[in-house]
Amino acid sequence: MSEATIQPAKSFHQVVAENAAQWPERTYVHCIDQDKSLSYGALYGVSNRVARFLKAREIKANERVLLLAENSVENLAVFVSVLRYGATLATVQVEMNKANLSEIITAIAPKIVLYQEGLGLEDLQPGAPGEWFALGEWQADDTAASGWFAEIAGLSDEDDIDTIAGPDDHGVIFYTSGTVAKPKGVIQTHATAYYNYDATADYLQLAPGDKTFDCRSYSWLSAQHMSLGAPLVAGATTIIAKHFSQSRYLGWLKTYEANVGFVVPTIVNMLINRPQDIRGTDLPHLRFLTSSSAPLLDEQWRSFEDLYGITLAQSCGSSEGGNTAAHRGADRKIGTIGPAQKYQDIRIVDHDGNRLPQGETGEIIIGGGKQQAFGYLMLDGTIDPLPKDGHHSGDLGYFDEDGHLHITGRLKELIIRGGMNIAPLEIDAVLIEHPDITEAGTIGVPHPIYGEEVVAYVSCVPGKAVSFPDIAAHCATQLPEAKWPKAVYILEELPKNPRGKLDRSAITTHYQDHHAESADWSS
Repeated sequence: MSEATIQPAKSFHQVVAENAAQWPERTYVHCIDQDKSLSYGALYGVSNRVARFLKAREIKANERVLLLAENSVENLAVFVSVLRYGATLATVQVEMNKANLSEIITAIAPKIVLYQEGLGLEDLQPGAPGEWFALGEWQADDTAASGWFAEIAGLSDEDDIDTIAGPDDHGVIFYTSGTVAKPKGVIQTHATAYYNYDATADYLQLAPGDKTFDCRSYSWLSAQHMSLGAPLVAGATTIIAKHFSQSRYLGWLKTYEANVGFVVPTIVNMLINRPQDIRGTDLPHLRFLTSSSAPLLDEQWRSFEDLYGITLAQSCGSSEGGNTAAHRGADRKIGTIGPAQKYQDIRIVDHDGNRLPQGETGEIIIGGGKQQAFGYLMLDGTIDPLPKDGHHSGDLGYFDEDGHLHITGRLKELIIRGGMNIAPLEIDAVLIEHPDITEAGTIGVPHPIYGEEVVAYVSCVPGKAVSFPDIAAHCATQLPEAKWPKAVYILEELPKNPRGKLDRSAITTHYQDHHAESADWSS
């Protein structure tokens, strides 16, 4: 798509107002756990009240509202409403970033913090920046609202405040589960967020009134794009749950007549390994499921489709590059990610940066500018802009004769466990803090459910020894369970490269040669 044919990004004020005018009674979001719905008309009123609240506090473009909450109607209402006003909405996955949460809040320097009670966040408030409010609950009956929603319930819901943002002002800041030991925020502009949502709606082929279903965290980019933003710009309905349930997932799709559902490879594996008594014939409204966040193995893909008779498509993207490639609707091609998404220019390049022809493998660079994030918010509060030539993904791949992208490997050492990004350096740093460990090297190894599992190699202080329970207990004090090493192997000395640095590839080779065949993940 040429620059000349790309329409200007809509403001979120325009999106919310247009949806309310066309479909005031249509549900925008329904949360299963809360048994609560928010219509487009109600969202419009809430967003106007939020705009009035933020204007009264003289919040300007590029100033930040921090949202710390689990999946809920209130979560999505705040997210969209802050964008509608034109401020910057920052969100953080609390559990995965707990160790760095105070630093992250300081770096964001929010003017307003809206937090869900019961997540242990109250202790962070003293000395932290911003005006803090317990989020509370939205109710259609204002007199039943609580917390911050009760405070804004008394404000007018009239639309007499225009957006304060331009397309290049910062719209969303998000922290993923981490691709580095110290987390960095990724900044999307208002235009970037809109183009990502629009591109997602395009490849999902969402029509007004369609229904999507998701149970992934809205603190993470993938859910924000696929089931918060895409339904919003398409005039569709998003059905959400707070958490994934293996026994209820397919039943939810049936009960709520979802047209599109979202999964990650770990969910696919769970549904294969413990089959549920629902098949595609029981889900006449479901067009397809789409998997993202980690590669979907061909065998796993075919097994799922054969078992359930449900079409499984795939997509990929990144925090920095935005939505990259995806199958269009149910038109999937097993073994591929799909063609480049709307607005994207994906280049396959050699070591010298030269563009490679179809069929040749090289590094994947994601450009085009419309979906690429603005830059990183560093922990010291500074902003590091992303390169203008596109996001260098660190992944290797090629385009086939049908224009579908194949990913063949990673240049990065990132561990992807169940769709969660885990930085080996973060685990290494925790292990090294153990008084009896001198060196640590963490790797990802194949796992039948999670795709990859965390395994660590360590060397010990001479004369000392460590046990796996001891190491597990040590890690439990600083890391969420998903990041704990599930196996630890002790070597006298860890392998190094010629420059004396840890050779992680050699550790992987050692694992393959000595432990892969005997690995037991049943417990």
